[in-house]
Amino acid sequence: MSAAADVQTTRVQYRPMVWSDIDAIVTAFDDTWGGGDSPAASTLSRQISRHFVLHYLTPSTRGEIAQLDGRFMGVTLSRISGRPVLFAQAEDSLRAIDAALADTASGSAALRSVRYWHDVERHLESDCGVDDDAYAELELFMVVSQARGHGVGGGLWNRVLDDFDRQGMRHCFLHTDSECDVGFYDHYGMRRALARMSADHPEDVRLGGERLDDLFIYTAQPGAMLENLRGAAAVRAASSDLGTVSQTGAGPHGAGSQSGLRR
Repeated sequence: MSAAADVQTTRVQYRPMVWSDIDAIVTAFDDTWGGGDSPAASTLSRQISRHFVLHYLTPSTRGEIAQLDGRFMGVTLSRISGRPVLFAQAEDSLRAIDAALADTASGSAALRSVRYWHDVERHLESDCGVDDDAYAELELFMVVSQARGHGVGGGLWNRVLDDFDRQGMRHCFLHTDSECDVGFYDHYGMRRALARMSADHPEDVRLGGERLDDLFIYTAQPGAMLENLRGAAAVRAASSDLGTVSQTGAGPHGAGSQSGLRR
């Protein structure tokens, strides 16, 4: 983490995720990407948000929570092949929420759509060659809007990259889409390995029930990226010492209230 970020995040605490954090993560996810204009729609939205969070959590081997004065500010969930999963019970919980969704017509239709989305992303991984044990994956990266200006996104980002590097992972990847701030990853020097544009796939409506967003896979080398970030931090610190203003481009938070990716 840069010296500038350290100043900004004096009240931010980072800690390992525990199982009881799930409700806070689901709430933040639903506030960011869900919603509904009726009680029934709101209930369905929260069920789908719980599905997504558990879908990311099931294979995850690391989870980290950012808190500001005790309030949830963000999360990263990541996976390194061969490591033990964080929560073995996540798989059963995912099956339970899927069963609840399948019990209603609207839930069943929504479940069909998200499962189609997951299938498409698995094919994309194969297409660009990241479905390989040599690649670590960032499953979920989310920062709430209230965290803006506190360096939470940058802090979580640097810490997960550092973990990948310390674990000897030379490559990592992530999925993101057009509802997220993909410019964040461009700004930090990740490579866009694959883009699947919604307009090119009218079959999505027939096969999945609705049109998918534009989907992207980004890749990076964690060690090299950390070196670049540390070099940039040193330049900013030197500029600050000289009394100049450092322009850093895109901030560590995304459009709207999210800071990154979902799958």
